[in-house]
Amino acid sequence: MAKKNLNSKTQIGEHQEISAQPRLHQRGPEIQAYGTVSHMLPLDLEEPVRLEMTEQLNLLLADTMTLRDLYKKSHWQVAGPTFYQLHLLFDKHYGEQTELVDTIAERIQLLGGISIAMAADVA
Repeated sequence: MAKKNLNSKTQIGEHQEISAQPRLHQRGPEIQAYGTVSHMLPLDLEEPVRLEMTEQLNLLLADTMTLRDLYKKSHWQVAGPTFYQLHLLFDKHYGEQTELVDTIAERIQLLGGISIAMAADVA
């Protein structure tokens, strides 16, 4: 069997090549700072109102994400004679919380804000 070339570069043209290796230390401009709202949306709500709404919704989003993750943790760790029923129940609630997380985050985006997205943001 012939050996495959493990070179991560692919020739495109005469002088161009693409590498599968990550490009480290790249910098790009920040599109929108956290805690601000976009002015480019045609909304009738004043900026201070949208700022307050996105701040409060982000707090709710953090709580909802935490609750969602606790349901999944319980789903993984349940034991005992009612294992199967609880396993299904926790999984059902996890799915419902996931839908809520998506809905809240989308509402924040619609208001022109930036929603939290990861556990580190929640912490």
